[in-house]
Amino acid sequence: MMSTRSTIAVLTICLATTLNLAQGQTASPNGRPEEQVMQLERNWLAADGSGDLASLRRIISDDFIGSSFEGQILSKHDIVPEQPARGGFAGATLGDTNVRVFGDTAVLMGLINTAGAPAKQIHVTLVCQKRAQGWQMIAAELTRVQ
Repeated sequence: MMSTRSTIAVLTICLATTLNLAQGQTASPNGRPEEQVMQLERNWLAADGSGDLASLRRIISDDFIGSSFEGQILSKHDIVPEQPARGGFAGATLGDTNVRVFGDTAVLMGLINTAGAPAKQIHVTLVCQKRAQGWQMIAAELTRVQ
Protein backbone atom coordinates (compact mmCIF):
# COMPACT_ATOMS: atom_id res chain seq x y z
CA MET A 1 0.00 0.00 0.00
CA MET A 2 1.26 3.49 -0.86
CA SER A 3 1.96 6.06 1.77
CA THR A 4 0.29 9.45 1.64
CA ARG A 5 3.60 11.00 0.66
CA SER A 6 4.02 8.54 -2.26
CA THR A 7 0.44 9.12 -3.40
CA ILE A 8 0.98 12.89 -3.42
CA ALA A 9 4.24 12.47 -5.36
CA VAL A 10 2.55 10.26 -7.97
CA LEU A 11 -0.39 12.69 -8.29
CA THR A 12 2.02 15.62 -8.68
CA ILE A 13 3.94 13.83 -11.44
CA CYS A 14 0.66 12.90 -13.20
CA LEU A 15 -0.60 16.49 -12.96
CA ALA A 16 2.68 17.92 -14.27
CA THR A 17 2.70 15.44 -17.16
CA THR A 18 -0.93 16.26 -18.01
CA LEU A 19 -0.21 20.00 -17.98
CA ASN A 20 2.84 19.54 -20.23
CA LEU A 21 0.81 17.45 -22.68
CA ALA A 22 -2.00 19.98 -22.69
CA GLN A 23 0.43 22.81 -23.44
CA GLY A 24 1.95 20.77 -26.25
CA GLN A 25 -1.49 20.21 -27.78
CA THR A 26 -2.32 23.91 -27.70
CA ALA A 27 0.71 24.69 -29.80
CA SER A 28 0.21 23.57 -33.36
CA PRO A 29 2.30 20.68 -34.58
CA ASN A 30 3.21 22.93 -37.53
CA GLY A 31 5.63 25.00 -35.47
CA ARG A 32 5.80 28.58 -34.32
CA PRO A 33 2.92 31.02 -34.96
CA GLU A 34 5.04 32.85 -37.56
CA GLU A 35 5.44 29.60 -39.51
CA GLN A 36 1.72 28.84 -39.19
CA VAL A 37 0.80 32.24 -40.64
CA MET A 38 3.26 31.81 -43.53
CA GLN A 39 1.67 28.41 -44.18
CA LEU A 40 -1.75 30.07 -44.14
CA GLU A 41 -0.56 32.39 -46.91
CA ARG A 42 0.75 29.46 -48.96
CA ASN A 43 -2.54 27.61 -48.41
CA TRP A 44 -4.49 30.69 -49.51
CA LEU A 45 -2.51 31.04 -52.74
CA ALA A 46 -2.83 27.32 -53.47
CA ALA A 47 -6.58 27.33 -52.77
CA ASP A 48 -7.10 30.41 -54.95
CA GLY A 49 -4.97 28.98 -57.73
CA SER A 50 -6.85 25.67 -57.76
CA GLY A 51 -10.36 26.98 -57.07
CA ASP A 52 -10.60 25.12 -53.75
CA LEU A 53 -13.68 26.84 -52.30
CA ALA A 54 -13.79 24.82 -49.09
CA SER A 55 -10.24 25.87 -48.21
CA LEU A 56 -10.86 29.51 -49.18
CA ARG A 57 -13.96 29.61 -46.97
CA ARG A 58 -11.95 28.17 -44.07
CA ILE A 59 -8.89 30.42 -44.56
CA ILE A 60 -10.75 33.71 -45.02
CA SER A 61 -12.81 34.81 -42.02
CA ASP A 62 -16.49 35.67 -42.38
CA ASP A 63 -15.74 39.20 -41.11
CA PHE A 64 -12.85 39.70 -43.58
CA ILE A 65 -12.20 43.21 -44.91
CA GLY A 66 -9.73 44.12 -47.62
CA SER A 67 -9.00 46.54 -50.40
CA SER A 68 -8.78 45.98 -54.13
CA PHE A 69 -6.01 47.26 -56.38
CA GLU A 70 -8.37 50.12 -57.26
CA GLY A 71 -8.97 50.99 -53.59
CA GLN A 72 -12.45 49.45 -53.20
CA ILE A 73 -13.37 47.87 -49.87
CA LEU A 74 -13.87 44.11 -50.20
CA SER A 75 -15.62 41.48 -48.08
CA LYS A 76 -15.28 37.70 -48.04
CA HIS A 77 -18.21 37.50 -50.46
CA ASP A 78 -16.26 39.68 -52.92
CA ILE A 79 -13.15 37.50 -53.00
CA VAL A 80 -14.47 33.94 -52.61
CA PRO A 81 -16.20 32.90 -55.84
CA GLU A 82 -19.59 31.18 -55.88
CA GLN A 83 -18.34 28.35 -58.13
CA PRO A 84 -14.97 26.61 -58.17
CA ALA A 85 -12.63 28.36 -60.59
CA ARG A 86 -8.89 28.94 -60.75
CA GLY A 87 -8.15 32.36 -59.32
CA GLY A 88 -5.58 34.96 -60.25
CA PHE A 89 -2.87 33.38 -58.08
CA ALA A 90 -2.60 30.14 -60.07
CA GLY A 91 1.11 29.33 -60.24
CA ALA A 92 2.11 32.25 -57.98
CA THR A 93 5.14 31.91 -55.72
CA LEU A 94 6.14 33.73 -52.57
CA GLY A 95 8.93 36.24 -52.36
CA ASP A 96 10.44 37.66 -49.18
CA THR A 97 7.92 37.45 -46.33
CA ASN A 98 8.01 38.75 -42.77
CA VAL A 99 5.55 37.94 -40.01
CA ARG A 100 5.10 39.64 -36.65
CA VAL A 101 2.85 38.02 -34.04
CA PHE A 102 1.06 40.00 -31.33
CA GLY A 103 -0.79 37.49 -29.14
CA ASP A 104 -3.54 35.95 -31.25
CA THR A 105 -3.05 38.45 -34.10
CA ALA A 106 -0.34 38.46 -36.75
CA VAL A 107 0.72 40.83 -39.52
CA LEU A 108 2.34 39.37 -42.62
CA MET A 109 4.08 41.57 -45.18
CA GLY A 110 5.67 40.14 -48.26
CA LEU A 111 5.82 39.72 -52.01
CA ILE A 112 3.87 37.44 -54.31
CA ASN A 113 5.38 36.62 -57.70
CA THR A 114 2.63 36.01 -60.25
CA ALA A 115 2.88 33.37 -62.94
CA GLY A 116 2.57 34.11 -66.63
CA ALA A 117 4.28 36.48 -68.95
CA PRO A 118 5.26 38.98 -67.95
CA ALA A 119 5.55 37.90 -64.33
CA LYS A 120 4.62 40.65 -61.88
CA GLN A 121 5.15 41.25 -58.20
CA ILE A 122 2.43 42.09 -55.73
CA HIS A 123 3.13 43.47 -52.26
CA VAL A 124 0.79 41.86 -49.73
CA THR A 125 -0.14 42.86 -46.21
CA LEU A 126 -2.28 40.32 -44.37
CA VAL A 127 -3.73 40.54 -40.89
CA CYS A 128 -4.47 37.11 -39.45
CA GLN A 129 -6.07 36.09 -36.20
CA LYS A 130 -5.92 32.79 -34.34
CA ARG A 131 -9.45 31.63 -33.70
CA ALA A 132 -11.04 28.40 -32.47
CA GLN A 133 -10.68 26.83 -35.94
CA GLY A 134 -7.08 28.02 -36.35
CA TRP A 135 -5.45 30.98 -38.07
CA GLN A 136 -7.69 32.95 -40.42
CA MET A 137 -7.13 35.93 -42.69
CA ILE A 138 -9.16 38.87 -41.34
CA ALA A 139 -7.79 41.72 -43.48
CA ALA A 140 -5.65 42.16 -46.58
CA GLU A 141 -4.23 44.82 -48.83
CA LEU A 142 -2.49 44.01 -52.10
CA THR A 143 -0.50 46.55 -54.12
CA ARG A 144 1.05 46.02 -57.53
CA VAL A 145 4.79 46.66 -57.52
CA GLN A 146 5.66 48.94 -60.44
